[in-house]
Amino acid sequence: MISEQLIWFIDGRYFYKNITLDKIVQLANSHNKHLKIIIDVKVRATDRWYWHSMVDKSLTSLEGLNSIEKKKQNLLSALQMSAIKADIITTESSDHVNIINAEIEKSTNNLVIIEDAPLKLRHAIFQRLTEIDAPVLLLSKKVWTKPIKIIGAVDPLHEHDKHAKIDEHIVEHLKYWAQTLTVKWQVVHACYISSVLYEYQHKVQKMHQSALTDFAKKLAIKAEQYILLDGLPEDVISTFINKQHIDVLCIGLVNRNKLNTFWVGSTTTHFLSEPPCDLLLIKR
Repeated sequence: MISEQLIWFIDGRYFYKNITLDKIVQLANSHNKHLKIIIDVKVRATDRWYWHSMVDKSLTSLEGLNSIEKKKQNLLSALQMSAIKADIITTESSDHVNIINAEIEKSTNNLVIIEDAPLKLRHAIFQRLTEIDAPVLLLSKKVWTKPIKIIGAVDPLHEHDKHAKIDEHIVEHLKYWAQTLTVKWQVVHACYISSVLYEYQHKVQKMHQSALTDFAKKLAIKAEQYILLDGLPEDVISTFINKQHIDVLCIGLVNRNKLNTFWVGSTTTHFLSEPPCDLLLIKR
């Protein structure tokens, strides 16, 4: 459960924002764990997808790589100033997941960190998030508050399936963050009642509240640390995040079958398409 290694994947086209570095430093210092940095440097003119997105299209391959090398050295210097030791790997491989998973295999528990970007500018790794063998933290450009506010979205009506285990792991991650950082955390569950069940509204709400309460008792969650929201999950959770100034949303990310290598579930898909804050994606 406790992260032994932080793996930061950097898109060489844009490198990173200062706010991302600030969060990385905070996480690395609090976890007091090893930081591994993987930089995708595949910015050669022959690679059309990268070529059209480069700021200066007149750059040669060598100039592009030299630019990344300078940025890499600046990054190492910045980390050293914060007393953080890091190893940097540069890669031109198109199989980014294999590169990441190879590093994940070297430690028992890992956290993969990726800076988010607008949909049209996202790296190809976003199409394969479910294949990464560790939790993934997607960092937005929003500054963290003090204390950091993090919520976990769960569905306690799942009983013994894979989703139920993920809900338990979500709570484990919330508690671990609270141990290593100054964090205020809550568990949220959204109850949506369709029009066909409107006459049973009170009964359905009571069922959801009972399931959430039982889930909280099982995992020793205090009464003030869980809340039932009424409405479509993607709507009410987004509203809650905005009103409460939540910094991180912890949510499950799974595949239903081997044929599906993309994210599954309308709620998770919505938040991945329009992240209201940083996302901590739990796999198992």
